[in-house]
Amino acid sequence: MNALSRYVVNTAQAKTGLSAGVLIGYAVQAALGLATAILFLIAIFFVFSDWLDFGATRTEIGMFVLFAVLLIASMVWTSAARRRTRQAAVHALHMSSPLALSPPLLSAGLRLGNSVGWRRSLPAALITALATGVAAEWTFRRRGRAR
Repeated sequence: MNALSRYVVNTAQAKTGLSAGVLIGYAVQAALGLATAILFLIAIFFVFSDWLDFGATRTEIGMFVLFAVLLIASMVWTSAARRRTRQAAVHALHMSSPLALSPPLLSAGLRLGNSVGWRRSLPAALITALATGVAAEWTFRRRGRAR
C-alpha cells in the first residue's frame, strides 16, 4: 500500500470509524436482533398458549433475556471497536503526516516566500515539492520490493 492510499484509508477510518471489527459487530447485532425478535414472539406465543403456567414459558423468556443481553453486549463491543479504530486512525494520521505539512516547515516556507518574494519562490517551491514527492515514492517502492 503506497503512502497516498494509506493516507486515504486512515482518513476514512478517522472520519467513519469503520473497520472489519466494526462491520462484523454490525452483522452480529443484526443477527442477534433478529434472533431476539423471533424469541420474543415465541415467548409471547408460549405465554398465551400456556396462559402463564410457567412451563415452557420460563425457558423461552430466559432465552429471550439471554439474547437481549448478548445483543446489548455486542452493541457495546462494536461501539468500543469503532472508538478504537477512530483513535488508531487519527493517531496514524498524526504520526504519518507528510513532511511538507509540518508546521515548522510551513512557517519557514512562508518566511522565505515573504522575504524573497512569492513570484520568485513559488516555482522553486513547486519544483522542490514535486521532486521530493517523486523521490519519496521512488524510495518507498524500492524498499517495498526489497522486502
